[in-house]
Amino acid sequence: MKILTDDPDWAPKLYEARALAIRLVRKHGRPQHNPAAFLVAERDGLTVAYHPHRSPLLLTVDAPREAAGRCERVLSIEWNDGDAWRVAIETYHPGRWESRLKTIVHPRPWLERWRAMALFTASA
Repeated sequence: MKILTDDPDWAPKLYEARALAIRLVRKHGRPQHNPAAFLVAERDGLTVAYHPHRSPLLLTVDAPREAAGRCERVLSIEWNDGDAWRVAIETYHPGRWESRLKTIVHPRPWLERWRAMALFTASA
């Protein structure tokens, strides 16, 4: 069942996940079989597939299940290129994958990681 929405205030996490997933696939994605077909990026257990040459555009995110070793589809949306906010939502399961996607796309700065490690390992 598809849900059609054009209100970004309705599900801000969904729109943020879409922007992060597209950024990830544009940065780390690789074409599959046919270069014009679609791009796939796999990082930290998440698999993002983006179909930029399809109409409507399609974006899917698969994440590993918590209990089992298999992956499940956690996000599947379609939209037209000209309608940035009007999306058809096929699947959306909020969860830990959203924070993992955010840390993959926006890693902590090196200095901040170093400070955290130095403070954690320092003796009192």
